[in-house]
Amino acid sequence: MPNDEQNIICALEMEDLNKGANCGNNMSGVKSVYVALKDDVATLPALPNLRNHYEDFALLSGDIVMVDDKRFYHIYCNRDMGELKYTTQGTFGGKSFRATLEIYHAGFKAKLLGFTAAVMNSELLVLCKLNNGEIHLLGDKDRGAEFGDNVELSSGKAITDNNGGTFNFVYDTPTAQIYTGVVDTITGVSEII
Repeated sequence: MPNDEQNIICALEMEDLNKGANCGNNMSGVKSVYVALKDDVATLPALPNLRNHYEDFALLSGDIVMVDDKRFYHIYCNRDMGELKYTTQGTFGGKSFRATLEIYHAGFKAKLLGFTAAVMNSELLVLCKLNNGEIHLLGDKDRGAEFGDNVELSSGKAITDNNGGTFNFVYDTPTAQIYTGVVDTITGVSEII
């Protein structure tokens, strides 16, 4: 259900931002990544129109619905070689975020090279599951995530060097988008692991 920007009610009540719970999952890093072409998605969830709490500015409500027979596809991310960042940009009164997801996929092979060539000029929607359990969505109904300037595929030099691809996805957004909807119908797996 699309968000009607004119009907947003921002009645924010400031809250304490305390230290995370000692028993909570505060692991760093990226666990898994799924991508879809923006045009293969029929419906996207939205932020709530009534925003009272901090979470209302980040937690999406609703499910992603795909166009018939389409789904998100998995990109393996090597352990400890993925990072999602939100960096502020712009001047005061017009600030926003640039989301940057960088992952490394080992294997300098035809499938990797072909994937990169096939989608490097496409708008994508990216689901990124972090090791803390949250799933972030990069892209929206108007503008998808795209390859950043730092995508690099390398054969490596020495026999012990990494060979594969460093992917860099970028998405300009007013806020982080944390997806809380169903995943099995859009990825083909019961849980994004």
